[in-house]
Formats: sequence, structure tokens, C-alpha cells
Amino acid sequence: MGVLTDRRQGIDVPGKNRLPREFRKLWAALSVSLMGSEISVLALPLIAVITLHASPLEMGALVVAGQAPYLVCSLPLGVVADRLPRRRLLIAADIGSALLLVTVPLELSFGGPSFYQLCVVAFGVGTFGVLTDVAHAAYVPTLVGRDRLVGCNSRLQISHSAADAAGPGLAGVVVQLLSAPLAVLADAASFAVSAVLLRSISSREQPSPAAAARTPLRRSLTDGLRMLLRHRLLRPILATGVTAVLFQNGALAIYVLYAVRDLRLSPMAIGLTFAAGGAGSLPGAMLARWAGQRFGIGPAMIGGWGAGALAGLLVPLAAGPVLFVIATLAAAKALAALTSTVANIHQWSLRQAVTPDHLAGRVTASQRFVIYGVGSAGALLGGALATAIGLRPALFACSLGVLLAPLCSLFSPLRRLREQPAGTSDPADELAGAAA
Repeated sequence: MGVLTDRRQGIDVPGKNRLPREFRKLWAALSVSLMGSEISVLALPLIAVITLHASPLEMGALVVAGQAPYLVCSLPLGVVADRLPRRRLLIAADIGSALLLVTVPLELSFGGPSFYQLCVVAFGVGTFGVLTDVAHAAYVPTLVGRDRLVGCNSRLQISHSAADAAGPGLAGVVVQLLSAPLAVLADAASFAVSAVLLRSISSREQPSPAAAARTPLRRSLTDGLRMLLRHRLLRPILATGVTAVLFQNGALAIYVLYAVRDLRLSPMAIGLTFAAGGAGSLPGAMLARWAGQRFGIGPAMIGGWGAGALAGLLVPLAAGPVLFVIATLAAAKALAALTSTVANIHQWSLRQAVTPDHLAGRVTASQRFVIYGVGSAGALLGGALATAIGLRPALFACSLGVLLAPLCSLFSPLRRLREQPAGTSDPADELAGAAA
């Protein structure tokens, strides 16, 4: 797939610092759907609790239904994203999500929705979410060119950060005004608006190489994982991510319990600490380009991961008056979000830059598959540690574990990487080099 920059084809040829017009449409579509999705994140559990009187076990099942697609569907959907036009997949995912969400308020007239319907909707929307993640990551480089990845990914991260910071509050207002089932309609509408914006993008995608369509399915499922494991730059990024998410999810699994039981914080106070994380991501997205130019993208990634890990140590250290505790937790979330965002924007851009177009979907899908699988194990680890040694000691242990993650990249070629590679690497060369 190539990047169209010909004015005769209706595409802007932007200046150095100007965003391509077609990317602005993609950015707007993502921003609308992200903000809408925050409503369902709050509304579906509220329907389960208030309307259906779900048990703790059922609430856990609802969470699993939403996250299971990342483990079950990531690899096959990565193959799909490398064989079919990505923009069409993004549109189909938005339409599918909207239709599924509309069924929730429609069931009100028939005495529903039922708990099983909520699980089906959560699984279906989660599956379309996986397809969107994979196709989106593969589509951006072909739309804007690899020399613009850091700047464009910074804008996309701003949308994620804004949704994280403002989304929960907006969702609460919408649910309060409309009721949870009707509020889901607002999310469905956001997906419909996103689909219209994506449909308006005029850049044409070139068809996938014929060789990709002829590749056996079993090999196609593992090609992305092989590249992650054998590429000299992607391998340390994966190792860092696996180590970090293992212990981060361990800490996250017991964070709310620690805040309620040990620190005696109210739900509103806990929400403020999470909102601080979304707010911290915004300056991180704006500083990413500067950090890469000032220190080099490899040191910026390693430094960002390291600083974020150090910020996590503030959580088990929080003690004293309530306001001081809230300030400490909020500072930890904000600092970790700021520095990690700088690192993550560069690692996303690096992965997109070195991955050939015909493998882009599968590499992203494989990354999601590994990270979410390890993250599930990390949540169990955190619960087991807290049961064995207590909440605060378990948080200390997990925070120290996160500090190990940057070491996976510190002693790798990333440490000396100053700029994004000029072009994609050949997977065949990578595999041959690994074999040698």
C-alpha cells in the first residue's frame, strides 16, 4: 500500500508540519468513537448491577466477555487486516459495533436486556474493537507515510488521553440524564459518525500482494509473532512490554482494593486519581516528538519506561492525611502516564516504521495477543501476592517488578537508536539472520 500525495487525486500535499487532510478525518473518527465508548464502559456494568442485580461472579464474567476477544481473535483478525482493505474493515467494525449496541435499548420494550445479551454485546463490541485496533495500526502508515508517524501518533494519543480524562465524567452525566440502557444509544451514534467520517476518506488503498493471500493460514497466523521475536528492534520492545504489563496488571488488579481498604478513599477520590492519569497523558503526547529529537528515540523510550516505573513506587508509599494520599496517588498516575506516553508513541511508531505493509496487521495483532495474555496472568499474580503477603507489600513487589522492564531494552540496540529507521525491514532477511 502506498501513500497518495497527488493533488490531482484530491489529496493534500502538506507542508512539513501540516497534517494530511485525510488523516484529520481518521483522527476525528477515532476521537468520536473513543469518547462514545467511555459511555458503554460505564453503562453496561451499571445495567448489570442496577437492572439485572448481577452477582460478583457475573460481573467478572462480563469483564471477561469484553476482554476475551483480544486472546481469541487477535491473531486471525490480524490475518484479515493484511488481506483486506483496512479502511473498509474500520467502517465495518464501526457499523457492527453500532448495531450490537442498539439492541440493548431495543430490548427494553421486551422486558430486557438479559445478562446473557450483555455478555454477547460485550464480546461482539470487543471483537470489533480488536479489528479496529489491528486495522487502524496498519492503516496509519499507508495513509500518512512513515516519516510522519511520530507526529500523527502523538495526535491519536491525545485523543486517547482526552477520552481517558474526560470520558468517565461525560459518561456519568449521560447515564444520569438518560438512564444506562438509553445512554448506550449515544455510543452507537458515535460509531455511526465514525463510520461516516471514515467513508469520506478518499485515499485509495492498493490491494494486498497476491503472495499474502496464498500464504497458508497456519503460517499467516504466526508470521507476525515470528517477526516480533526475531527483529532486533522489536524483540526488546516486546520483552519490555511483557515484563511491564505482567507487574503493572498485578498492581492494577489490587489497586482499588488497596485504595478502599487500606487508604479508606471514596469512589470519587479513586476516580480522581485515575483521571489524573488521563490528564498526564496529554502533555506526554505533546512532548514525544521533542524528547525523540533531544535524546534520540531509543533513549526516549527507555527513559520514559524507567521514569514511569519509578512513579509507580509512589503508590505503596502513599500514607498520611487523606488529601496528601490523594495527591500522591494522582501524582503517581500523572507522572507514569506522561513518561510512558512518550515511550509508547515512539515504540508504536517504530513498530509501524519497520514492519512491511503486508505484515502490519499481523504484527499488531500478535503484540496485542501476547500483551493481553500476559496481562491476564499478571492480574492473577497480583491477587495471589496480596492474599499471601498483604496489599501494600504486594504493591511494592509489583512496582519493583515493573522496574525490571526497562532493562530488557537498556542492553539492546534500542539504546543507540537516535532516529526512526528510514524504511521497512525485510522479514525474510530478519528470519534468515536469526537462523544464522
